[in-house]
Amino acid sequence: MTTLQDDLLGMLGARGALSDPRSLSTFSKDAFYYSPVLRELLDGKLADAVAAPQSVTELQELVRYACARSIPLTMRGSGTGNYGQCVPLRGGIVVSTHRLNRILALDEAAGVVRVEPGARLGQIERQARPLGWELRCYPSTWATAAVGGFVGGGFGGVGSIRNGVLWDGFLKSVTVMEVTPEAALHTLSGTELLGFIHAYGTSGIMVELEVNMVPAVPWEEAALSFPSLEQALRFGAELALDPLEDKRMVSLHEWPIPSFFGPLVAAGGVAEGRALALLELREGRAGAAVSRAANFGGELTYSAPASAYHAGKFCLSDFTWNHTTLWAMRSDPGWTYLQSNLSSDIGEALGQMEALRTFHGGQESGGSKVAFHLEIGRQAPDTPQERVFISALDLIYVPDAPGIAAAIAERERLGVSVANPHTYYLDADPRWSGQPVMDASARYNPLGLLNPGKLSAEADAGSTGR
Repeated sequence: MTTLQDDLLGMLGARGALSDPRSLSTFSKDAFYYSPVLRELLDGKLADAVAAPQSVTELQELVRYACARSIPLTMRGSGTGNYGQCVPLRGGIVVSTHRLNRILALDEAAGVVRVEPGARLGQIERQARPLGWELRCYPSTWATAAVGGFVGGGFGGVGSIRNGVLWDGFLKSVTVMEVTPEAALHTLSGTELLGFIHAYGTSGIMVELEVNMVPAVPWEEAALSFPSLEQALRFGAELALDPLEDKRMVSLHEWPIPSFFGPLVAAGGVAEGRALALLELREGRAGAAVSRAANFGGELTYSAPASAYHAGKFCLSDFTWNHTTLWAMRSDPGWTYLQSNLSSDIGEALGQMEALRTFHGGQESGGSKVAFHLEIGRQAPDTPQERVFISALDLIYVPDAPGIAAAIAERERLGVSVANPHTYYLDADPRWSGQPVMDASARYNPLGLLNPGKLSAEADAGSTGR
């Protein structure tokens, strides 16, 4: 009798069928180690094998094989997610898309790029910009993150202040392979896309994506220091709400967070004891931002011209979104984080943060600590439903699950909703699309083989057809 590995070797060849201990460990993980809770829950969860198909035909053969044997399949992009999205809870096969990585076409007139799911966002951005286009939004892991993984597990990122989040027109269409003995393909658009955005790969296998872009802008970078986070936030909110100022990023960091950014510290971009605003602005507008910042006690500490954008040893987005947490953990592994949606009213948001500082015992108390990192963005831009959001990827120094649960409960008591990064359940995240994901799963994953265990029992029971 042949083994699973023998069968995969026959289908995919030596480069496409991996079962050595190192590969099993590497491909069965993502960045869930950001969470002490997920470290305990997910460490040691391994696939039985790793498959890396290089074509849709190979992937179809793999899906038919898995369906015939009821083998779970867990899709994986580049493994830059933070919630265990690609961790195989029930063994089976992790399907890596790193060989399905081609940019298939780029329509220069329409600004639409057609890609395979393993294409890297950095690769897309670098190919599109010389042709006059750029991504609508991307995570801080943009250089290595795969587009399929971003769509399946992300939210927004750099560019969200201007163009919104994944649900705001990032995709034009997606071609999905159903996980059935037929492994049929379906090209979807419009509201059907909701079943695949932030779905953790539970609803069908994305084999091709059409991504809408926006006209490229020459972006310059600026870091400005402020006496306090309050002054940085008041400046950042004013800049964010100014329709005459084009920006791609407004990222705010309370001290001591800026001290964690080693390359920026070495470049002289961090002022001791001061909050920091990291900005990407249209070329020629940094001077106006500096003048505006002076009204809030702000001073320029670092700048980079548009000619150096994405071309130097680092860019300011390397210190934003979830990369901020990574820099903090490198400085002190005791830090972890939450994802808190503060009030869009600045006064209320400041009140919420002050109450949370009291709850966490203050930054220098020797007990629990909190330090706020804020990202300002928009959802549904240029529509009647437009909403400016202040997303706090707040750093907390809380070592265990009870402490984290208490911190979340306190935020909810204060009216702060939390996308909990310490659970792998998709339906625990208020940002997922809910019923559209379950409906898509019932249609394209009727055997329940895709990433099983990532929906709670209650939500999985609500998926019609299973």
